[in-house]
Amino acid sequence: MLLFVIDNDLRQSEYALACALLAMGKRLLVVFNKVDLYPEADLAVLLAAVRSRFQGQLAPEDVVDIAAQPQAVQLPSGEWAQMEPDLWPLEQRLTSVLRAEGADLLAETILLRSQRLGNKARDLIDTQRRQAADRIIERYQWISAGVVAASPLPGVDLLATAAINAQMVVELGKVYEWELSLEEGKTLALSLARTLTGLGIVKGAMNLLAVGMQVTVATAIASRAVQGASAAYLTRIAGKSFVDYFYQGQDWGDGGISAVVERQFQLNRREAFMQEFVKAAIAVLDQTDTNPA
Repeated sequence: MLLFVIDNDLRQSEYALACALLAMGKRLLVVFNKVDLYPEADLAVLLAAVRSRFQGQLAPEDVVDIAAQPQAVQLPSGEWAQMEPDLWPLEQRLTSVLRAEGADLLAETILLRSQRLGNKARDLIDTQRRQAADRIIERYQWISAGVVAASPLPGVDLLATAAINAQMVVELGKVYEWELSLEEGKTLALSLARTLTGLGIVKGAMNLLAVGMQVTVATAIASRAVQGASAAYLTRIAGKSFVDYFYQGQDWGDGGISAVVERQFQLNRREAFMQEFVKAAIAVLDQTDTNPA
């Protein structure tokens, strides 16, 4: 239950807010405070006007008048006396409403708390799933880096296919409770690899990493390190795209697969991220060279 307190004629903004709360199903009492400031006749007119505006939405008894902190009054003796608060009309109406509607109000409160707990639980599950998915993506991106760096590919177009592991797709699906066969994982992986190539993201990734690793773009294709880092980067873009896909119930959304992949590319090409990614890639590839399989 909400107490909607006013101390004058109802302003339009106040009325709009009260109507919005009522439309949301909130139980409302309109409390007219500071009634001690008004002559009795004026107060009667104001209360009638407020009740009239809420006609059909609130019972007339749901508009109550109180004096929460009355002004001091001067006695015939010249002394000033502080009057006691007059909250009786509100107390009386609250008691009446709780007797008649207490069970419903309690049920509404419990439902609201349950909804809040449900939202918190969903947020927690989403966070845990994102963290689990990130661990899977990171593991496969460095696997891709090591494999491609150890056996460089003859052409850029082959890089996307090599970078996206069907098993990664299957594992990401499981995180979001979607069971995929390895063949289904391969089909999805191939589709995304084609999208990466078609959007020019493969070449774009190599160019970004060539600059970051201080290799000329012209020699980037022949560089084992750049190819390995590019494979890791493309694996990341693919993995993040699949997370969106599974999160949305195996749906790419209105823009299709291209829009999802393009968005992930833009999110993962920011300068601060690229600097950290290049450092991590170099460290992983150096370790691979030091400890060959």
